[in-house]
Amino acid sequence: MNLKLLAVLAAIAPGAVCAASAVKQLDVLGDAVTFTLEQPKSHAIPACVSADNLQKWAINLNSLQGQAMYSLLVTAVSKEHLVNVIPANRCEVIADIEQAGSLSLKTNPAQGGVGVSLYKGDGVTKLGTVTNTSNGIQYVPSEGTTWVQHYGPSTLNLVYYVDEQCSGQGYIYHTPSSSPYLLLPKNRFYTKSDSKSENLLSKNGNVPVYQYVSYAEEGKRCQKTQNTANQYDARYTKLLDAEHPLCGMHACVIR
Repeated sequence: MNLKLLAVLAAIAPGAVCAASAVKQLDVLGDAVTFTLEQPKSHAIPACVSADNLQKWAINLNSLQGQAMYSLLVTAVSKEHLVNVIPANRCEVIADIEQAGSLSLKTNPAQGGVGVSLYKGDGVTKLGTVTNTSNGIQYVPSEGTTWVQHYGPSTLNLVYYVDEQCSGQGYIYHTPSSSPYLLLPKNRFYTKSDSKSENLLSKNGNVPVYQYVSYAEEGKRCQKTQNTANQYDARYTKLLDAEHPLCGMHACVIR
């Protein structure tokens, strides 16, 4: 099963690792995922967890880290791999369920040593073998260096549109660099155009402007702003298609 592998680049997070176990149950609840492992928890469970949810874990799908962990959970279920979980020691995703801080997969010996692989956005070109998702995605390349590499695209959390569905031409205010940025709803990489007149949001005239907002704490939504397009200055310009050096036009996939 192919899933978009979306995650941020970060170092391995320290913490108590729960014993590797098979996934017993996996549920999607809106923007959250809950799962239970066959092996009971052995660490000190936070006080925020209710008695009915002692063995459950929660993941936030509004974060890249959460989406990456969910991808690995689905892979674990489909390939019967075992899962290691590092607790976050809090209940931020769902009020009474413990949050998973990070997780990694352990190959099930019964599956003949078949691991989890990272592919380009085409889902065909293999890039390497995924080794961990401790606050990021780490993989060993199929060719060249044997050093562990990282995959972590930057994402666009605030994009402006002149259609109420936030689905047409997008515009952004600024970016820290010209590196390709991933727009999650379209699963495509973009870069910011220059401030030539044909690229300006203001060229759309006296029409309403809508903004797509996506933050882990607030969820994702398309909402109308209080301004019209001609009120935005030259810093608001078009998004242009771009190619990520590792993944291509679309986010990398895992299977």
